[in-house]
Amino acid sequence: MAGPSGSTTTGGGHGGAATGATSGGHGGGYSPAMLAMFAKRTALTHKVLDYYAAGICGLIGIFVLFHWTRWLCVRLETSKRPLGLIGRPFATTSRLTRNLLVRRVIGFSSAGHALLVIAYIGLNLMAMFLWAEGSMTNYAARFGWMALVNLSFVIFLALKNTPLSFLTAYSYERLNCLHQIAGYTMFIQLILHAALYTAYFNSLGRLSTKYADQSMIAAIIAGFSFLSVVFSATFLRRVWYELFYVVHISSWIMGIVTVGFHQPEFGEGLLVITVLAASMWGTDRIIRVVRVLYNSVNNEATLHPLPNGATKIVLKKVPARADPGKHCFVWIPAIRKLETHPFTIHRGSPVEFTVKAQNGFTRDLHKYAVEHPGASVKASVDGPYGTFPDPMEYDKIVLIAGGGGATFTFGLAVNILESMTDDTHKNIVFIWAVKEHENLSWFKEQLDILRTHTHSTKVNVALYVTRAPSSSTDLPQAEPRLLQSRPSSEEGGESPPLSPTDSDVEKNTPAVPAPGRQRIMAERDPEKEVIETNIESSSAASEKDKATMTSTSHGFEHIVKEGRPDAASLIRNAVNTTPSNQRVLVAACGPHGLMRIVRDTTARLIISDGPGVELHCEQFGW
Repeated sequence: MAGPSGSTTTGGGHGGAATGATSGGHGGGYSPAMLAMFAKRTALTHKVLDYYAAGICGLIGIFVLFHWTRWLCVRLETSKRPLGLIGRPFATTSRLTRNLLVRRVIGFSSAGHALLVIAYIGLNLMAMFLWAEGSMTNYAARFGWMALVNLSFVIFLALKNTPLSFLTAYSYERLNCLHQIAGYTMFIQLILHAALYTAYFNSLGRLSTKYADQSMIAAIIAGFSFLSVVFSATFLRRVWYELFYVVHISSWIMGIVTVGFHQPEFGEGLLVITVLAASMWGTDRIIRVVRVLYNSVNNEATLHPLPNGATKIVLKKVPARADPGKHCFVWIPAIRKLETHPFTIHRGSPVEFTVKAQNGFTRDLHKYAVEHPGASVKASVDGPYGTFPDPMEYDKIVLIAGGGGATFTFGLAVNILESMTDDTHKNIVFIWAVKEHENLSWFKEQLDILRTHTHSTKVNVALYVTRAPSSSTDLPQAEPRLLQSRPSSEEGGESPPLSPTDSDVEKNTPAVPAPGRQRIMAERDPEKEVIETNIESSSAASEKDKATMTSTSHGFEHIVKEGRPDAASLIRNAVNTTPSNQRVLVAACGPHGLMRIVRDTTARLIISDGPGVELHCEQFGW
C-alpha cells in the first residue's frame, strides 16, 4: 500500500530508487523529465482537492443558508407586520420543497437524505477521476489522497461538539447517516489505492522489496485497522455494542497513528491532514471528559426500578441547558467505571431519565436498582446534546411516540405545559403506544400533569396498548374508548472510555415482559429486533410495580385503547383542523415503521395554502 503522495512513492515504480523521491522531489536518481511529471501530477491533485473541499463547503453552506434564511422568513411572516410579506415567497417555496424532500425514499430516511448522499458521492467521483491522466499510479495516488481527505471529513461528522449543530440545527446524531456513508467511501478509496499500487509493483517484480519498507509495513497495519473499524460498524454494532465500541475506537487510534508513520513528510501536506484529523477527535474527547469530571463534583443519581425492566435515574445536579427532549451521556461508576451511555431527558428539574434494560450496562443498571431501590450513587453526565424546533413557537404540537420513545415526547409536553400561562393559546395532541399496560407507569408523574390539562382544549391525550392483557385485571375498570380529536383553540390567531461514539439506541426503549424473563430490544431497531436475557426481579418489587400500574391507570381509563393507533389519520386530523395562519409541529420518536408513517403523512400535509407544518423525527438506532 504505497502512499498517496505524488512524489514520494510512485517514482520508485517508474524505475527509480525503491525509496522514491524525498519530499520536495530532490534526489532519488530521477531524470528532470520524471521530476517535472511528478510535480505536475501533484499540482493537479492539489487543485482537484481544492475543488473537492469547495464542493463540501458548498453543501454545508446550502444547509446553513437555508436554515437561517428560513428562520428569518418565518419570523417575518409570523410577525403580522407589512414587512412579513417579504418572507412569504420564500416560505411558500420552502414548503413545496420540503413536501418533496421530507418524504421517505427506499434505502434512505428521506428524499433530502438521498440527494445529499448522491451529491457527496458525485463530488468524490469527480475528484477521483478528474485530470488523473489514465496512469495506474496516477489513479492510485489520487485515491490515496481522497481516502486521507475523507478520513478528516469522517471525523468531523463524528464530533459530538460539532459546530454544525448551531450553524445548521443538525446535531451529531442526525449527521450519523452521512458519517457512515463517508466512512464507507473512504474505505473503498483506501482499498483501490492499495490494490492499484500492489498490482503495479507486482508487475515490476518488486512487491516483496517494496513492502519490506517500514513505511509500507505501517500502511498495511493502517489498512487492517480501518478494516476493523468498518467491520465493527457494519456487523459487531448490531449484536454487541460494547465490543463494537472497543474495537471501533482502538482500531481508529491504531489506524490514524500508522497513517502518520506511512507518510511522515510534513511538507507534502499528508501529515498535516493526519494531524488535523487526530486533533479534531482528540479535542472533542478532551471536552467531553472535562465536562464529565466537572459535572461529577458533588453529584449523584437516585435509582428507582420500574415495571418491565425499566429504571428511572434522577440526578442531583442539573447540567446547563438540560432541556427535556435533549440527551446526555450518563456515567455511573457503580455500574460501569469506564462507560457512558446516552439517555433522553424527560424532565429538566430535577433531571430524570427513564431507561429500559437491554444488554450490558442497562441490564446491570436495572439489576442494581432492583437490589437497591432508591439507592443514591455517584454519577455525572456529558451533554446535553440534540437539536429540535422550539415547541413554544408553534400553535399546535402533535407528539407521537412508540414505547420508550415517549422519553422524548413526554419531555417536550411537560416542558410546554410548565411554560404556558392562562393566556397562552396552544394545543397539544399527545399519542403514545406501548406494548404492555404496565409500561404506562414508567411516566406516572408526567401522565398526571397531562391529566390535569385534559379537561381543557389545550391537551388531547390518547394512550394505546398494543398487546392484549394476560387477564382482565390488567385493564382499567372503565370501558376504554378512543379519544376524539378536538379542534385547536383559535383565540389567539396562530463502553469503553468516557465518551462512546454512537450507542444512541439506548434512548429508544419499549419493554416486553414474560414470566421469569424479559425481552430486550436489539440495537438496530429497539422496537422490533429481540434478544432475550434474564433479569431477575424481587417479588417485593413486582408488587410495588403492580400498585404503581393501578395508580397510573386511574384517571386515564377513558383514553386507553387496545390496538395500534392510526397515526396517519391522527396527524391529518390535527393538521386539517388548524387554521392556515397558524403553525403545527409534528414531533415523533419510536420504531422505524411508525417513523415512516409519520414522515410520509406529514410531508403530504406541507402545502403552500395550509398551516405551516414542521416535522421532527427523533430516531436513533441507525
